[in-house]
Parts: sequence; structure tokens; C-alpha cells
Amino acid sequence: MEITVLCKVVDNFGDIGFVCRLCRSLCELDAGVSIRLVVSCLDSFSRIAPGIQPGRAFQEFRGWSVFDWNAAEVCRDEFSRRPPKIILECFQCGRPGWLEDILFAPDFSQPVRIINIEYLTAEEWADEFHLLKSGTRSLHVKKMNFMPGFTKKTGGLVLDRPFMRCAEDRQFARQVLSSEPDAPRELFSDSFKILLFSYQKDFSFLAAALSRFASSRNVCVFIAPGAGMACAQQALQGRNVPFCCVPLPYLRQESWDALLCLMDFAFVRGEDSFSRACLAGIPFVWNCYPQDGEFQLVKLDAFLRRLAVPEVSLFSFLYNRNFGRELCPQAFEVLPPSFPAAEEECAVLMERLALQLLEHSGQLKEQFARFSRQLRENGNLAEHLLNILHG
Repeated sequence: MEITVLCKVVDNFGDIGFVCRLCRSLCELDAGVSIRLVVSCLDSFSRIAPGIQPGRAFQEFRGWSVFDWNAAEVCRDEFSRRPPKIILECFQCGRPGWLEDILFAPDFSQPVRIINIEYLTAEEWADEFHLLKSGTRSLHVKKMNFMPGFTKKTGGLVLDRPFMRCAEDRQFARQVLSSEPDAPRELFSDSFKILLFSYQKDFSFLAAALSRFASSRNVCVFIAPGAGMACAQQALQGRNVPFCCVPLPYLRQESWDALLCLMDFAFVRGEDSFSRACLAGIPFVWNCYPQDGEFQLVKLDAFLRRLAVPEVSLFSFLYNRNFGRELCPQAFEVLPPSFPAAEEECAVLMERLALQLLEHSGQLKEQFARFSRQLRENGNLAEHLLNILHG
């Protein structure tokens, strides 16, 4: 079975992180699967997969055929000679122009199945949208929608073997990191470990909370590269603080997974790291991708209802609210009644709530572990997808 996977990189690593994980899991489950992966930004891909060479129109990687989305001439030649029968469109990425020309040429008559793999959401409509068919402008090209999600009525999450082993065995996670040449030595200490992977924001509240939290224990904060790294470093470094602060290098995906599973608390963002945190069973707070009208708060509310850990709810809304941006009606409706009206009040409240979350992380861990077990019971997204393709 040859599968063509399309990935248009929008948010640095979340898109390609999920796609790389999905391709790996598909091949783990079925040795007969071959992958043709078309990626719009090979530079982002190379940050999590060091074997990728960004300047090449075509290359082999892990047995996959990897194409640069933008190398139209090379791609047109390859896919004209061997038109795809199965296409995975990841996260509404659409199709490059050269592929549109092939699929919808007047004389093209080969059956093609396109599966649109949507963004992960906990909203109720995901259950209804999963496996719905949608039309294309050709009778030969059939399309279906596939929803990752948090219930048995959706496709679930990718349960790839290396990650799941790290989540279940901290010693194995340490072994994975020990083979990573750029892994900071602080990862192997007995400190209380916190991962900070976020979009841009003012982290003064966290610096204040950590200064109090670290007064009675050894604390190390690991700052992940990306949009929020400079803001985090500005707030947490360069001052006389009682905690350790370590900027992380770019890590291959397997090492990133191991690192996440070794954390005692995490601030995660985006798509792929969000889904990994859900499965890791550690206490975490999710920074949603900002949307117009603050609509990300609606997505956050849907997730918090699934998670059912009330202690993180108000802080999560505070962490994701971008003051200065108008709220759409749907976002306004989901804000907790206790949500402050002024930004200054938020900063004070965030410091207090962040400290409470860190201090009670031990008690919270069982609730997050319970949530993780529920998600695993929904099955493996890659396996559900293969069942559809084989059916």
C-alpha cells in the first residue's frame, strides 16, 4: 500500500511533528506500507529529524520518499508517472497546484481516495464529522474527513510505540535521552522538572511563582525553542533566582518525546506536543494556537470539559487570553464567571494559581494519568486509519 502524505507547515513543528509521527506509526503497524511524503517546509522538518536535508527536492528518509512541496517540476514528473491512489491531506493543507493539475486533468480516470485529517479538537462536532464524505470536482476522486479526538467516536490519537514506551518507563526515556548528544545534563538530575513550550507572552507571573516554589526544593525549567523562547528567557533568566533555567536545543522527535515524559509539570503548545502531553499522564497546561476573536478559548473550554480537572481550568483561561484582542460571542460565553476584567488583575491571579498548580502537582498527577488511560482505551489513530484504508 503506497500512501501519499501532504503536509503544509503552518506552526513550525506541530504540523510536521504529527505527520512524521503518523508516518512512522503506519509503517510500524504494517510493513507493507510505503510512504511518499510531500512537505512545504523541509527546514522545519530537519529540526526534528536531523537526517532531512532542506535544500533537496527529493530524498530518502527512513525508507520514505520525501519531496519538497515547492519543487513543482520534480513532483509533477514523479506523480504523473505514478499517480497517487491514497492521499492523506493533513490539517486542511489542501493540495499543491501541480497535484491538482494531475488529479483533475480531463483524461485522468484512476480512482483516488483522499482522507482529510483534521486538527485535534475536543469539540462535540468532531464525533459527528468523523468519517463524513465530502465532494471534489471529479467523480474519480473521493474524499473523506478523519477526526483525531478524545472519544471512541473519533479517530483517537497516535499511539506510536517509542513514545508509549517512554510514557510507561521513565528509565527507558532516560536511556533515549542519554544517546542525544545535545541533551542538557540537568535532565538527568533529581530536580523538579518543568517544560516551558509556549507562544509569545509575558512570563513575569511564572518567574514570581517559581521563585516562591523553588525556595524549598531543587527546580529546573527547560525552555523549548520557538516563538516564546525569547520572552521566557527574558523573564526567567538574568536575575538572582533560586531555580535553574536551561534553554533547550532543537531535538529529534524521539528525544523530545523522552524529555516530555520525564517532566513533573509542562506548559505545552500547538498540536503534536499537546497530544503527547495528554498521553504522557503528567500535569500540564495547554497554550492554544491564537485565533481571531479569541476563538481558541472555545477549543480550550471543550478540552477542559473532557479533561475534568477543575484545578487547572481558571488558570488555563488566563494563560490563553490575549488582552487587547476583542472576544467573539462564543469566546465570551465560555469565560468562567470569576474571570477578571482587567489585565493587571490577571497577572496577580496567574502568579497565585501557577504556584498552587506546582505545589499540588503530585496530587494532580493521578487525575492526568486517569485521563491518559481513557485516551489510550480509544485505540491508535494510525491503526484506525489503516483499517479504513484496508476496508
